Amino acid sequence: RRMTTLPEFQSAKMVKVNPDTPQKAVRMAVLEGGKTLLTPQPRLRTGFFSIIEKSSLPKGVRVKDACVSVGVVKYGSPIGLNESYNVDLVVVG
Repeated sequence: RRMTTLPEFQSAKMVKVNPDTPQKAVRMAVLEGGKTLLTPQPRLRTGFFSIIEKSSLPKGVRVKDACVSVGVVKYGSPIGLNESYNVDLVVVG
């Protein structure tokens, strides 16, 4: 959770985080922080990336459920390689 105190995180609007299980807490922090989460589609099922925002989750859906691979497919908006978006922060690790 130290990441959320960094100025780079606080000023970011869109954060790219890998879908790996160890980074679930990071994806949750992104959504809880009111930021847009950009994450690769699990197995590239319906696109290359998915975008998820907490404000667009259906009522009653928990952030932690939207941060796993099934949630990304169900609640994320798939985007392709040719779409334009600005990533402010990339989290790796």
